[in-house]
Amino acid sequence: MRIQVKSGQVRDGVQVIAALEGEQRAERLLPASAARDRQLSQLVAGSGFRGAPNETALLPKGKQWVLAVGLGKAKDLSLDRVRQLAGAAARTVRARGFRHLALPVLSERGLGSAADVAQALSEGALLGLYRYDKLKKLPKHEQGKRIEVITLVVERAGDIAAAKRAVEKAQVIAEAVSFVRDLINGPSNIVTPTYLANQARAIAKRLRLKCTVIPFTQLKRLGFGGIVGVAQGSAQPAQFIVLEYHPPRAKATFALCGKGITFDSGGISIKPSAKMEQMKYDMSGGAAVLGTVQAAARLRLPHRVVGIVAATENMPSGTAQKPGDVLKTLSGKTVEVINTDAEGRLVLSDCLHYAKRYKPDCVVDLATLTSACIVALGAEAIGLMTKDERLAARLNQAGKATHERVWRLPLWDEYKEMLKSDVADIKNVTDTGQAGTVTAAKFLEEFAQGLPWAHLDIAGTAWADKDRPYVPKGAVGIGVRLLIEFMETWKK
Repeated sequence: MRIQVKSGQVRDGVQVIAALEGEQRAERLLPASAARDRQLSQLVAGSGFRGAPNETALLPKGKQWVLAVGLGKAKDLSLDRVRQLAGAAARTVRARGFRHLALPVLSERGLGSAADVAQALSEGALLGLYRYDKLKKLPKHEQGKRIEVITLVVERAGDIAAAKRAVEKAQVIAEAVSFVRDLINGPSNIVTPTYLANQARAIAKRLRLKCTVIPFTQLKRLGFGGIVGVAQGSAQPAQFIVLEYHPPRAKATFALCGKGITFDSGGISIKPSAKMEQMKYDMSGGAAVLGTVQAAARLRLPHRVVGIVAATENMPSGTAQKPGDVLKTLSGKTVEVINTDAEGRLVLSDCLHYAKRYKPDCVVDLATLTSACIVALGAEAIGLMTKDERLAARLNQAGKATHERVWRLPLWDEYKEMLKSDVADIKNVTDTGQAGTVTAAKFLEEFAQGLPWAHLDIAGTAWADKDRPYVPKGAVGIGVRLLIEFMETWKK
């Protein structure tokens, strides 16, 4: 699909206009040029269209079609509403079989520059049009439905160049997010640890990056006890993946650690069968790390970005680790395994310790780590835990800009008491079951000592149970846009 930027009137394709809720009068239609079209304003006014968020009305105007899309109330107007508008518009137009869509680059109400709006529109449309259909045949009436061209219409010709650059950036980011979504949506009999490793190798070859994969036999010999303990119950060999982008004269070094559990049965502490099929998404953090390194390289960020992914399955078998086992992690610390379904923190312990060799300016780990985070924050916020105030502020700001929002939870030392073990340095869960999200982060903190570190629990945000304007049901691909924004705006 091609995205082009033009100014002036565009007569091809379905023309999108927008309206704020309760302000659908002609003078309030967006962009301003639409308000001067009396026929158009009368058409919208007579359609019953109210301007509610993402409400759509497809209206005939002579030989042309116009799509009205609601932006919601004026006080809630934001760049994310613009993303939603583009996603809702693109999906509506594709469903009706049109191949060309024209979106206005809105400049009203302090939304930011034309480039900011162009990027939001492009991201919203591209991400909204995503669908995972690699393993099934589409019905005949769906096979030909695709948008071939999207035209972004700027009001001033002088904004075209900046808007084009913003579109190129949005395309890189959207392609990375779609890559991540494909990995997560893919069934675990296809997306195995070896498959993830091969995807990392393919990225490295394509973009001339460095990729190191440590196989299971070497992990055992080198003392990666966290990932080995989890992996020993599976017939699929674990893979420890390091994908590195290192530009000349890098300004900073980021280490991104991802949980890559390609299927999580819970191990011996087996999960209930209901919705267990969704546990293919337990590698969302690892997938996001690979997608972020890919995007960072393509965008030529001025930073070194090291993606570290511990990839394995968590399965029950005669060789699986058992509750009560004690394992020795890469750091040398010993862990008493109380619950084998708390496996993500075990594999991440090795990732965090491994990251120290890069002397990073910042370490961020991403993991679908705890169901407690879903209970606490639902699907609207990522759980953020760190003791670094500047790091917290920067991640919070990046979350607001991308609408991949974070919510900070405490990381007080009192929670560490709950992880004391009688037979090892630490145990992997508490006896009480209280503060599950925070105590999981306290566990990880033990292996991040000396690092400027933040933990992102994406358990509630990585999977969507229903369609949203630019997030189709299934894998969200969360983390890529957040981390790219975070690194782009980084200043020492």
